[in-house]
Amino acid sequence: MKNSKIKEKQMYVTQIKKVVFFIIAIFFLKSNLVNATNGITSKLINHNISELTINPVYNQLFNSMKSGGKCYNVKVTSVSVKNNKYAFTSFSSGFLKIESGYNIAIRSLQTEFDDRNNFQGTKTVENLVIYKKNKYEIGMTVNMRTWGNKTIKLQNVKITKETSGYFITGKATDGNRTVYYTLGIYETTCLI
Repeated sequence: MKNSKIKEKQMYVTQIKKVVFFIIAIFFLKSNLVNATNGITSKLINHNISELTINPVYNQLFNSMKSGGKCYNVKVTSVSVKNNKYAFTSFSSGFLKIESGYNIAIRSLQTEFDDRNNFQGTKTVENLVIYKKNKYEIGMTVNMRTWGNKTIKLQNVKITKETSGYFITGKATDGNRTVYYTLGIYETTCLI
């Protein structure tokens, strides 16, 4: 009789050990599953964030306009390099404006050309759009409204931040000549 009670107690203790082991095993499995899920989620989130990232300097300019309430003037110059007969420089100024997505535009620029060495030629009208090209690059298009509404995409578009503002540079080549564009962007008082 004593033996049967001892065996019963041993079976009871063994059962308790198995239940405790089972509970601990479930706890560790659940803990590892949560950690694995968090790791996968973290990787997915980081992947999505990296897909959404843009050039940090451009992002700073864009966000200062969008959420910081800052306004910017821009001076646009271009210089062509070909020969003396067809070389020109141009100058215009305007205001930056946020458009759809991550686009910033300068609309209806009255551009003056120095193709006769005196800036007294007819003014032309241009639109410039700066946009997110891919992860860290930006692009820019120039729409020459006066010259047949032709739109060109600039190459090697770069943005830099300086103490007093930003610079954006890029170039366009049409086979006949190369034109380099420079945008000097500086903060101004918001009118609205």
